[in-house]
Amino acid sequence: MGMNRHRGGLFDRGRGGDTADLREHNLALVLRYLRDNGPSSRAQIAASSSLGLSTLTGMIGELKTLDLVNEGLAGTQPRLGRPTHAVSLSGDAWVVAGLRVDVEGVQAKTATVGGDHLGSYADRADLRGGDPAPAIRMLRAAIDWIVESIDPHRRLTAITISVPGTLSPCGDSVARAESLGWSDVDLMTCVREQLQAGGCAGAIVEFARDSAVAVLGLARGELRDRIGDRTALYFGGERTVVGAILLAGEPLSSGPSGEADFARIPVQAPGREAQRLGDVIDLSALLTTSGVMAPDDAAELVDRFPREALSAFVAALSEGQEGAIAVLTGAMGAVGQAIEAAAAVLGGELVVLDGYLGVLGSLVEPPFDAAVEVIALGSHPSRVVDGAVYAARDARLAQPSRIRD
Repeated sequence: MGMNRHRGGLFDRGRGGDTADLREHNLALVLRYLRDNGPSSRAQIAASSSLGLSTLTGMIGELKTLDLVNEGLAGTQPRLGRPTHAVSLSGDAWVVAGLRVDVEGVQAKTATVGGDHLGSYADRADLRGGDPAPAIRMLRAAIDWIVESIDPHRRLTAITISVPGTLSPCGDSVARAESLGWSDVDLMTCVREQLQAGGCAGAIVEFARDSAVAVLGLARGELRDRIGDRTALYFGGERTVVGAILLAGEPLSSGPSGEADFARIPVQAPGREAQRLGDVIDLSALLTTSGVMAPDDAAELVDRFPREALSAFVAALSEGQEGAIAVLTGAMGAVGQAIEAAAAVLGGELVVLDGYLGVLGSLVEPPFDAAVEVIALGSHPSRVVDGAVYAARDARLAQPSRIRD
């Protein structure tokens, strides 16, 4: 697993090293501080960023002209002395959008750079089968909705699109998405064409794995206070294991595809040869090995209706079926081994079990010796698209001076 290529955004945006690049980096530092800490004094921002107050004053002035921050009297003032002014993230004039493409259709949400929710969109369809054309048509329609829903005084400035599977090394196409049956599908062309047609050609466009934006959504949303700046390891998925890593609150890019492939971690069951975690904990494997369903029936149900497949396995557990109980106990033992291995390599302090793993982890805790906190969550339909919105916002905050391009 490689080192993070860009601390402050979800994807690689290599900087050159000249004065303009350094200034852009420092502007982004100020914006990220305000994103994470809320309204703050100049002294607080300077102390955190190691920027001099005179330098910071010029940067705040520049960010004001870009309509990204505002400054006013702080909510509480001392009785004596000069009044304190607070700088806060604004961005009301700028819109970011997050989209999710998966087997059930296309979802989208919009928000201001300042963080105010604007609107939601969903177009449901079964996109399995390997033909990307229906998904591309739905993606174009979703982009049209985004553009048309924006008030005239606002402008779309960044968009992140979440997809299952892995991305190409350059991050602009889907290299492989087994649930969709896709291989080497170019989505960037249609997105750029549709934005161009809508007058938003200058918007930043990025693609992300659904697991990466899911954990980002948790870190910026419902688990914000619990995750904080800790290194978090995310084990999620609806059918099989997918992974992601947060390093000090920022997504870690672990390779060309941005994939943290926890499914490949080797685990050892008593009396058996070592297996990969994904082979042990795959939802179809749980149903089949436990005797709850025949292999073909399990594979079809998991593919088409993973939530119903999970319900069938949980029902077998609640009925006291010994096969299901034994399989779950062994599977969570394997998850515990994977947690220990990942935490040892990555220095993880917190593990999030999401999706079907979160449900199973709430029933049987994975045994492990590593000093990490484990949080088990159930699936939430909007978690991925919410994370895509946060990713788009981060992408914009990482390139503030180009917002008017």
